[in-house]
Amino acid sequence: ISAQEVSFCINLQCFQEDIHSQSYTYILDTICSPDERNSIIYDFKNDSIMLKRYEFINGKYEEFIDNPNLISFIKVLVANYILEGLYFYTGFMFFYNLGRNSKMNGTAQIIRKVNKDENNHLSLFKNIILEFKKEHKEIFTPEVESILENMIKEACIQEIEWGFYIIGNEIRGLNIDMIKDYIKYLGNIRATSIGLKPIFEGHQKEPLSMSWVSNFSKDDYIKLDNYGSSSLYSKSSTLKDDL
Repeated sequence: ISAQEVSFCINLQCFQEDIHSQSYTYILDTICSPDERNSIIYDFKNDSIMLKRYEFINGKYEEFIDNPNLISFIKVLVANYILEGLYFYTGFMFFYNLGRNSKMNGTAQIIRKVNKDENNHLSLFKNIILEFKKEHKEIFTPEVESILENMIKEACIQEIEWGFYIIGNEIRGLNIDMIKDYIKYLGNIRATSIGLKPIFEGHQKEPLSMSWVSNFSKDDYIKLDNYGSSSLYSKSSTLKDDL
């Protein structure tokens, strides 16, 4: 990528990802010991479901490193698009579900700020992909578009599997049907936003049971506390240090 303004945005994203990592570490350090935290951070090496997700995305990077060309590059762009737009949402909805039940409000606010950044990263890579398509129309054959659609489909399947694995039907306010419907809806939105076909038939509209997820991620979302007072999350002066 040679456009300086795009390179600047990617450098900003790297900086924000460091902040996200520190935020997750802060949450972990607040609720568990450093030894437990380190064990959790490296769980992906031993957990087959996490490892599959890691290898799926990392495989696209390795493919580009081993054979850098336009096809492997667009796969990398879509892999990043998947990371920003699909892989985090089961985690987001878990913490938003706590927040809407007035539990761990501070953590829900941290996740909301992370989500806001990820939405910006998602928009960045969406626009990079769309601009790339304008510059290299010749490579976007039906075969290549099918590969990209299958990447998004596989990511959705993995995210649903992850949701079943860590949430299942054991968390009040969430269940596997809600997770499945929402991730399939997101998959369709992500695919069509970059000019691909919808992935899952019958999931074009946001599930009514999950509208609260979108409400939490909006910049101007207003939450009423237990005493009826409102707090505008987009104003830093309203944030409370209440994990």
